[in-house]
Amino acid sequence: MLLALLLAPEQVLAKYAQALAALKSPPAYIFEYTFAHHGSRPQEVEHRIFRQGSRERDEIVGFNGEKLPRPTIRVFPQHHDPYDVVALAPRPEAYVFTFEGEGKQGRNLVYVFNVFARGTPKYEVTRMVVDGKSFLPLQLDYRATTGGVVGTGTVTFAKIDKYWMPQSATARADVNGDLQTERIDWSKYQFYPGLPPSTFAEPRPPLLAPAG
Repeated sequence: MLLALLLAPEQVLAKYAQALAALKSPPAYIFEYTFAHHGSRPQEVEHRIFRQGSRERDEIVGFNGEKLPRPTIRVFPQHHDPYDVVALAPRPEAYVFTFEGEGKQGRNLVYVFNVFARGTPKYEVTRMVVDGKSFLPLQLDYRATTGGVVGTGTVTFAKIDKYWMPQSATARADVNGDLQTERIDWSKYQFYPGLPPSTFAEPRPPLLAPAG
């Protein structure tokens, strides 16, 4: 039965391109993520994000396992989401795809491709796992070069409500003989038609207590 359902690699890639082109971003949403860095200076930071279009409010709510009594707030009027699946996913005009095989991920059929960038970009996808139902990427393995340091990692995605959102991201690199690793985990997505304009107002500085 499974063999009867399998598509040829070129059919999968055609459906993948169609699915990416049809993908919609949420108009406004709130989520949380945890950033953990392990290496010479380990740290763990918890964020709560409010995002609408290119506007973002970033609240740091925890540090190294401790909740902050008052979040540190930054507001960005123009922000690019570096983990947007549409921005990260490889395209035929920039990559060559070779079929590795099909398999199961949980109960879902998946198609796996090795991916080769045309040229030498600083960021390149090297392997992609495509969901056999939505034909969107479930996993992207990548290689990135920054300041002469080459790192590798993986970004995973899943359907949340009706959107295709990042779930986790990992990175590792050897920096001057020291292995540095990073991990991001996203959670608590909430989607809205819009957020109040005050969400993206610059935060007021805390009031100082009177002396004496």
